[in-house]
Amino acid sequence: MLGESDGTTGNATIEQVGRRRTFTTTLQLALILAVVQWPMRAAVHDAAGSAIACEVPGRLSLLVDAMFIMAYVYAAFRAYKYVKFLTRQSLLNRESWLGIATIGSWLVFGAAGLDVVEDVRLWSEFGASTGACTDLSTGWLTWLMRAVALAGALVLAVSLFATSRLGQRKLYGVRLDPPATFKRPTDDGKDSGRLVIACSGGGIRSASFCLGALQLLRERGLYDKASTVIGVSGGGYMAAAFHVLRRTCTDPFSPGSPELARLRRQTRYLLSGGRAMFRAALSVLFGLVVNLLLIGIMLRAIAWVLGWFLADQQVILPGYSEIRVDWRPNDSWFFVGLSVGLLAVSAAMFVIEKVWDRWARMPDAVRTVLTTIGNVTLRYGVPVAVLLLGVPGGLYLLGKLPGDSSDQPSLPSALLALVDPTKQGLAAFSTLVVVLIGLGKAVWNGLAVEGKSAPGMRARLLAFARTKLAPWVGSAIIIVAAVIVLLRWTGGYATDRSYQEDWNVALVLAAIALAIKVLTDANRTSLHSFYRERLSRAFLVTRKDNGAAVALDYHLRLRYSEWAKPVNGGPQLVIAGVANVDDPDFVPTERDCVPFIFDAKQIGIVGDRSLPDGGRRTTDDYEREADVLKREVTVPAAMAISGAALSPLTGRVNGRTRPVRLLLAVLNARLGVWLPNPYWNNRAEPAFPEQHGFVPKVRRYIGSVIDKPGPYRLLHEAVGSPSMYERRIYVTDGGHYDNLGLVEALRRKPAQVIVIDASNDAEDRFTALAEAIATARMDHGIQIDIDPAPMIRGSKPRADRAWTYGIATHPLKDGEEKQYKTEIFFVKAVLAGQLGWDLEQYAVEHSDFPRRTTGDQFYDEWDFEAYRALGYALTQSLTDHHRVAARLADL
Repeated sequence: MLGESDGTTGNATIEQVGRRRTFTTTLQLALILAVVQWPMRAAVHDAAGSAIACEVPGRLSLLVDAMFIMAYVYAAFRAYKYVKFLTRQSLLNRESWLGIATIGSWLVFGAAGLDVVEDVRLWSEFGASTGACTDLSTGWLTWLMRAVALAGALVLAVSLFATSRLGQRKLYGVRLDPPATFKRPTDDGKDSGRLVIACSGGGIRSASFCLGALQLLRERGLYDKASTVIGVSGGGYMAAAFHVLRRTCTDPFSPGSPELARLRRQTRYLLSGGRAMFRAALSVLFGLVVNLLLIGIMLRAIAWVLGWFLADQQVILPGYSEIRVDWRPNDSWFFVGLSVGLLAVSAAMFVIEKVWDRWARMPDAVRTVLTTIGNVTLRYGVPVAVLLLGVPGGLYLLGKLPGDSSDQPSLPSALLALVDPTKQGLAAFSTLVVVLIGLGKAVWNGLAVEGKSAPGMRARLLAFARTKLAPWVGSAIIIVAAVIVLLRWTGGYATDRSYQEDWNVALVLAAIALAIKVLTDANRTSLHSFYRERLSRAFLVTRKDNGAAVALDYHLRLRYSEWAKPVNGGPQLVIAGVANVDDPDFVPTERDCVPFIFDAKQIGIVGDRSLPDGGRRTTDDYEREADVLKREVTVPAAMAISGAALSPLTGRVNGRTRPVRLLLAVLNARLGVWLPNPYWNNRAEPAFPEQHGFVPKVRRYIGSVIDKPGPYRLLHEAVGSPSMYERRIYVTDGGHYDNLGLVEALRRKPAQVIVIDASNDAEDRFTALAEAIATARMDHGIQIDIDPAPMIRGSKPRADRAWTYGIATHPLKDGEEKQYKTEIFFVKAVLAGQLGWDLEQYAVEHSDFPRRTTGDQFYDEWDFEAYRALGYALTQSLTDHHRVAARLADL
C-alpha cells in the first residue's frame, strides 16, 4: 500500500531497512559496472588478432573493472554489516552465522586482490607490441579469482537469508517479534512542573532581542528558575552564550559587563574585518572548485565510456565537416531497442498489472514483484535513454550550427575549445566560477527581499529578476554547461582515437578524486566550518580572574554532552534543528523534515507518533560516532547547525528554495551538516565506546576519516532526495520546522513556558505562532488556546502591548484523570506602548524596526542596542503585569 513499508509498520527498524537499501544500492552499482564492461569485452573478443583494435576497449574495460572491484568490495562489506545487525535480532546460532559471514566477506576481499593482480597483468600486456590481442584472461588466475568471488558471494547470501526473519522462520521455526514499536517515549515530560524558556530564530536580530529578554529574566530570577532554555537559530546564539558564560560568571552579559562590551564589537560577526572576508571568500571558492572538479570527473568518465560505445556501435561517425549520427547502423534496430528496452519493460509491467486486474484478482506478492521490476527498470531506463538517444541527438544538432571556414571555426569547435585545458578551457572555467558567484549573490539578495513590497517599476523588475529569474538562470547555466561539456567530450571520444588512447587522463582523474577523498569531505567543503568558527569567536566567551572577557579557544572541544548540562543550578541548554527527509512514509507532503534536538543526555529525532522508537541516541556515544576527534557535536556546531538557514535543503520552506537548490549546492552555499542517523547503531550499550590502546585508536581514527560524507551526500543536497533510512541525515536550521521552539518546549511538558519571539512575521499576522500552534496539535495532539489580538496594531498608531497569555492542553495519557496544562507567556518583537526615547527615535529613523530582514546580518552598535533594549523593555512589560508576576511566582 502507498505510504507503508516495513519501517512504518514496525516489521523492521529504520536501521534494518536502511542497511538493506544501502547494501542493495551498492550491489546494483556493481551490477551496472559489470554490464558496462560487456560490450568492451565483446569488442576485444571480436578484434582477436588485432592488438591495435582491441587496446582501447580492453584497457577501458580494465578501468571500469577497477571501479567494479571497489563496488563489489563495498557491497560485500555492507552485506557483512547487515548480517552483523541481523544477528542481534536472531535467536539461534548468532555467532555462527556472523562468523560464516566474516568468512564470506574475506573471500570476496581476497577475490578483489586477485582481480587487481589480474588487471595489472592485463594492462601491461595491452601495452606490449606483440601484434596479438589479449583476451582479458590470465588463465588459471582468472578462474581462481572467479571461483573465490562466487564462493564468497554464496556464503554471504546464505548468511543473509539465515539471519533474516524469513530465514529464522524457515530454518528454525522461529517467528521473531516486530523489532520496532511506536510507543510514546517515557522521557518526553522531563521538564514536568518546571519553567522552560524558548528563544526564537531570526539571526542577529533575534540574538539581540533575546539578549535583552534574557537579561531581564535573569534579573527577575526567572532564568535561574528555569529548567531548560531552548534556542533556535539566532535565539540559539544567545541561549548558548548565556549558558556557557555562566561557568565563570553568575551574572552573564549584565549592563556594563566586559562581555557585553565585547559583544557590541562583534555585531558584524560573519565578516568582521578583511581577514574574515578573505577566509569567507576562500571557503566559497574552495568548495565551488571541489564541486566543479567532482562534476567534471563524473562527466569525463561517462563521456569516455559513452563515446567509445557510440563509436563501436557506429552510431556516431566522424565526417568531413560535422559529426554523423546513424540511429540504425547496418539497418539494425538493435541500438534503438537497447536504448528504450528498460523503459519498455517498465511499461510492460504496468500493462500486465492493469490487464490482470481486469480479469482476476492479482495476489499482493505478484503485484509487489511487478511494481518493483517496473520501478527499477524505470529508474535506470530513463538515464539510459537520455544518454544513448539524447547525446547523439545533441551532437547532431551541434553539428548543424553555423561556421565552417578556416577563419570562422564552427560553434562546436569553439565549444570544444572551452573545455580543452590547452586552449580556452581554463578561462571558461574561471568565467563560470565568477558567473555562479555573481548569481549566488543576486539570489541571496532576492531571498532577503522576497515578500516585501517594491515601489516603482524599476524596483519591481529588479525584485522579479532576483527572486524569480536569477534562481532558475543559475541552475540553467549549470545544466547547460554540464550538457555542453558532456556532448563535446563524448564527441571527442567517439571520433578522435587520440582521445580514447590518452590513458594519462584516467590517472589524473583518479589522483584528483583520491585527493578530494583524503583531504576533504562534504561537510568540510561547505561553509559550516567558517560559520561555526565565526559564531564561536563572537558569542562564546569566558570571564577571566582579572575581569577580562575573552573568547573561548575555538580549538577547545565544547562537547555538547558536557557543556550543555545545567550550570550552578541553572537551566540546561537545548538547541533545535531539523533533519531533512522527504519520505512520504514519515512526513506530510511538503514538510520535508523532522525535528532534530541537541540535548546533553539524548540527541536526535523527536517527531510525531508516526515515527518509530529509537530516534534518539546517548549524546556522548553519538559524539564519538560523528567524529573521532569529537568536533562535530559541540556547542558551537549546534549553534551553527540550528542557524543553517542558507542551505539547498530547507525543510518546510523547500518550496521557496527549490529553484536555487542546484545553484546553492554547486556554489557551496551550504551551512547544513551531514550527521549520523540516530536511528542507526541505537542500542542499550555504547555503539562507539572509548578506545584504549594504540591500535584500537588508530583503527577508530582511520574508520572515522573514511566514513566522512562524500560526493554522494552532495548529490542528495543538489537533487533534494534525503531519506530517513539513509546512514546520514542532513541537519539544518530549526526554524525550518518551528521557528519559536514552542513545539519542543511543549513536548517536554513544562508547567510554564516563556516564548521570546523575534521572528520576521508580517505585521499583525504572527505566522510563526500560528504554525507552531498547528504543528503542536498535528504532531503531539496538544491544543493551544492563545489570542494575539492585544498585539495587533490594526488601524491604531501602535499595538496595546507586545505580549499575550495562553494555555496548552496536553492529550490525556493512560492512568491520568486530568489533562496536563502548560501556561504560555508569549512576548513578541513589535512596537507597543510607550518606549524609551532612544527607541522611539530609532524607530522614526528605521521604518523596518523591529522587522529588519534576516538577510541583513551586519549590525552596528546602534542597531544591536535598539533590538537589545526592545527585548528588555517588552519582557519587562510582560513580567511587570501583576497577574503574570503572580503566575510566574507560583511555580
